[in-house]
Amino acid sequence: MKGSSPSPVSHTDASERQKQTLDYVLAAEANAKKRAAVGPKVSIAEARQGATHYEVSSDRETTRLLFISQDTSLLNQATQSLDGYLNLSDVFDEVHIVVLQIGLPPRNPVLRPAPNVWLYIVSAPGNIALLQAGKAMIKEQLEFADGFRADLIVGRDPLLSGYLALWASHHYDRPAQLHILEDYTEASRFKKYSYPRLMRLLYRHVVKHFYSIRTNTDTLTEKLQQVYKAHKNIATLPRFHNFAAIETAAPHFDIKEKYTQFSFIILYAGHLHHGSKAFQAIDAARNLMRSPKVGLVVMGDGEGRAELQNRAMVLGIPTQVVFEKSLDEVQSYLKSADLLLVTDRDDFSDELTIKGAAAGIPMVMAETPQRRDLFVEGESALFFQSNDIIDISNKMKQVLNDLSLREVLARNAHDTVAQKLHEDPLAYRLAYRDSVEQALFVE
Repeated sequence: MKGSSPSPVSHTDASERQKQTLDYVLAAEANAKKRAAVGPKVSIAEARQGATHYEVSSDRETTRLLFISQDTSLLNQATQSLDGYLNLSDVFDEVHIVVLQIGLPPRNPVLRPAPNVWLYIVSAPGNIALLQAGKAMIKEQLEFADGFRADLIVGRDPLLSGYLALWASHHYDRPAQLHILEDYTEASRFKKYSYPRLMRLLYRHVVKHFYSIRTNTDTLTEKLQQVYKAHKNIATLPRFHNFAAIETAAPHFDIKEKYTQFSFIILYAGHLHHGSKAFQAIDAARNLMRSPKVGLVVMGDGEGRAELQNRAMVLGIPTQVVFEKSLDEVQSYLKSADLLLVTDRDDFSDELTIKGAAAGIPMVMAETPQRRDLFVEGESALFFQSNDIIDISNKMKQVLNDLSLREVLARNAHDTVAQKLHEDPLAYRLAYRDSVEQALFVE
């Protein structure tokens, strides 16, 4: 028998030492008057090895979260924002984000975009392989000698992310919360998948096993409360918009002074790509333009702009449809136009309706879950049927011919948005944190 080889270093000891080092690094950074600059590509392992001495604070209170998402916009290292306003590093003590994406593995799968935020990029060629790779990444990066690093796990969609969060919750015995940001109670949501029936079964399995669920609209919350009556902790995530800044800001100019030939101005704003619904705005406004005093101002630019200009020419209304490339002055236009027409259903136009409410302009809009959650038909906005040009035109005629209706729509839109959205950033962050951390207390 040959001489015995040296004993390998204990993985348990190394793991515990790495965990304690990480605690030390985080505590030091939190208490420093001025944090040192942190490189954009630093793995957790590198951070753990950054200190040669460490101490464990037994009374350190912290909430360490693991977010799992398929939202690749989180890969933008400039901000780790779930909703465009909320930076996770400002809300929670320690944040780990796993982003699942179909594709080839990146060169740097572990990034550190903020002192208390780690980002893990999991890539694979298909969904099954993606789940396996996600499990491997979580085990590799968040397992320690004394257990799992995160205190709470949040799945940001009810399919792959939710399934992986459910697995981690059971595997590590940690509470979990599910975020449902699309209305998957509608069967049409599954048509975009290769195997819609299988994905629908997965959705039902995942949702059934979560006891803390958050949505982005009251309407979806009410639907889920009716369908999953056994769940005791289903609520709407707090929503933020600094609409007070729009409400109080002084406009740079009056659109009526710029276009003196019009006495009633309809405003459309959006990105003029080939899939834009701006053509609906032009087609519907045509019926109102029998009067030369009615004009449509189209704000935005894109590859579809020339085609839209040609459409106005073909319809015989080129002088009554005005195109402006820049969206920079949309706030001033909202304050001085007579009607905001929103035919698109994208995030930009959802945001535009909130700005319109803050600016006090009556709105005719296509329906989306977010808009239905904020506005009431006939009280704070007029909704039209999808792709129905006549319906859009008739709704605009209502606003054009009824001054009292315009005033009621504008006033009620402003009031309802003011009631439903948080204005104070600090209050919003605290409300969001409380809503997520309620999962810690759900049995």
